[in-house]
Amino acid sequence: MKKIIIISLLIISVIGFSVKSDIVPQHDEGFFVNFESIGFSFSNMEISTAPLLDILGVYNLGLRYYLYENMIFSLNGGVIDPFVLPSYFGEPRPTDGYLYLYYLNTYNHNNFNFGNFSLKTHIQPSIYGLTMQVNESENDKINLGLNAVTIRGFSQLGYYLTDNLELFGGIEGGYLITINVNPDPNDPDFNAFVARAREESLYSLGRGGIRFYSGDVFGVELGYRITIIDGILKFLQGYNATDYIYNSFSLTSIYSSILDEEDPLKNINIPFITTDYYLSFTVKF
Repeated sequence: MKKIIIISLLIISVIGFSVKSDIVPQHDEGFFVNFESIGFSFSNMEISTAPLLDILGVYNLGLRYYLYENMIFSLNGGVIDPFVLPSYFGEPRPTDGYLYLYYLNTYNHNNFNFGNFSLKTHIQPSIYGLTMQVNESENDKINLGLNAVTIRGFSQLGYYLTDNLELFGGIEGGYLITINVNPDPNDPDFNAFVARAREESLYSLGRGGIRFYSGDVFGVELGYRITIIDGILKFLQGYNATDYIYNSFSLTSIYSSILDEEDPLKNINIPFITTDYYLSFTVKF
């Protein structure tokens, strides 16, 4: 019986954790530098930062823990100074207070392979917030903190035509858990606003296409997204650079609608970027 259990575990480990994967493998032990980050790798962990983002005022730090070769846990966060980039164009920093944005993301990503079939699962709780101070006078300073807690994730099924070429399809979704304000407004209207925001936040997308993996880090994904539930949290959809550009256009439309103004980007249509069919060159976690 013990031999059967051991053999079964070996078979599962070979099938479930084979080399086909959308997870960037761990660096060799010690310091490393790649095209986007520098860091240190040891044991089953890596600590890294993306210094190019520091230039833009996004001071960041990340931690990755490899549970197995194809199962990872990631924790990354940062503080954003929104006045760094404008300062490059001669805009002075405000002298009557400060404003900083921050974020904290954590996710578990798994890539299970069964022969030529794959199952990818991803769960990602996040916190996005801001802290600010307005100095109305030397002795009158107003401090405000606000953050939103969200959870997103996806599940995908795939089929490897070759070790580097994969057809895939799956579903993605997200939900707003809560909004916190400090100091607490203790206002029934605010509580009603949070409840309504949570109800309207749920979004869901169907996504399918084809991926080509190149080496340990690079890859190309050509896909199409279909909106199933069009919730307000849809502007956070996706997990790659192309999605983030698409989301920035969506967010501009949301702001324009809230302010009852015309969307300045409504007539801009960039193939594979602002459309539901998309092309991405960042497909690995």
